[in-house]
Amino acid sequence: MLNKFLSRKKITWSVMAVWAMVLLASCDKIDDYFPRPGGSKGDLGNLKQINLVANKSIYKAKRVDPVLLNAWGLAFSITGAPWISAPGAGVTTIYDADGNAAHPALNIPSPSGPAGGLVTGQVANHVTASFLLSNGVGASFIFVGLDGILSAWNPAMKTNIEVVKNNVGQAAYTGLALSHGPDGSYLFAANVIKGTVDVFDWAFRPVTDRPFKDPNLPAGYLPFNIHAVEDYLLVTYSKVGPNGRPLKEVGNGIVNVFTRKGMLVKRFASEGKLNAPWGVAPVPASFFAAGKGQPAILIGNFGDGKINAYTPDGKFISQLKVNNKVVAIDGLWEITLPPAKSIIDQNRLYFTAGPSDEQDGLFGYLIK
Repeated sequence: MLNKFLSRKKITWSVMAVWAMVLLASCDKIDDYFPRPGGSKGDLGNLKQINLVANKSIYKAKRVDPVLLNAWGLAFSITGAPWISAPGAGVTTIYDADGNAAHPALNIPSPSGPAGGLVTGQVANHVTASFLLSNGVGASFIFVGLDGILSAWNPAMKTNIEVVKNNVGQAAYTGLALSHGPDGSYLFAANVIKGTVDVFDWAFRPVTDRPFKDPNLPAGYLPFNIHAVEDYLLVTYSKVGPNGRPLKEVGNGIVNVFTRKGMLVKRFASEGKLNAPWGVAPVPASFFAAGKGQPAILIGNFGDGKINAYTPDGKFISQLKVNNKVVAIDGLWEITLPPAKSIIDQNRLYFTAGPSDEQDGLFGYLIK
């Protein structure tokens, strides 16, 4: 998606981006170029919110799981099972696509032992020759946490998750991305202690020559999350309040595009409707209004739970709606479509959240 609009060599738009900008110059809202079937204009309303799992019945989810506390990062297994980071309980939960229990939750290690880890971001690794663990088998899932722990798991480890890096005191990881390319597989972790993106190669070795620097980044902004989109990496930034937590206010947010080498490509989005942005989800045209329109990149706000839609070159379109009202999912973290090769309905935009000031947990999806 991004390859259609971004130059690999310099911070500029491609000819296609210019064409798209001219085409959409008169369009200020998503309903101008995502029309409803039949030709009449309409916004993205009438999405439905389906709550699958929550830790309490007050969220009216289909199932209650008391260990789903502050549902954060989400990654899908090769069979399409969602694994969800739950730092409030120090576990990763494992469900099926409809939120039913698929496997008992696994404990995430902490600096002091095999449980209680403050897990945040996680990724699924399907290139088994990379990220080998102590049993000689590649990691299937890799996790990072606020406690600076990088850990991983594969099926041969059964219920044990292995610590591969202990960066306690040097890192507080809030997001994780995995990118495969001709030069190998790399992990990218947002580190809010140092305000950096920490990079690890396919053997979990630190990589120091990928800077991820923006010379024009305003003071006070720190990397909050990182997401791989094709050959690029989108980094979301947030300001941090006096209490050390992300500042929740409209206009607090920046999104940058980098190469895998850590070189800045462009400023994708800045301020506006952003509010402590964390979730990133590229979606095809078919996600909107029965396939009308064009692909988009969704950016989810942790600050107010709203989901912003942008054109692939970074033009703000609008915010997603449920029943014709802007959706606001308290404590919104992850937003993602299911794996394309799975049998899961590709119109489901899955989400995780830590409502009630991250004391609770919620997992569900939005669908047209």
